[in-house]
Amino acid sequence: MEHQTSGPNPLCEVGKTHQRDRHRMRPLDDVPGVWVCSKHDLFATVVEKERAEAIERGDPFPMHDGTLGVASRHGDERPNGIVIYYRAAAND
Repeated sequence: MEHQTSGPNPLCEVGKTHQRDRHRMRPLDDVPGVWVCSKHDLFATVVEKERAEAIERGDPFPMHDGTLGVASRHGDERPNGIVIYYRAAAND
């Protein structure tokens, strides 16, 4: 999976809906193109626009470490695609 990082660190998804909790995500150490919010166990990366348009909230989404994740929502548009927020899949 190729990651693009053009632009500033994205706002955390939680801050998009809860204005009092607005903060930016940080780059994930040793994983180029992935941002993390350790406060909310949330990750983000940029994917091509066509691929992003096919991803819905709750769809399976591969984590940066190869495990199964779940797509959360779309973020802002970047020159190389759209930010996708995701988190680890629940272990039921």
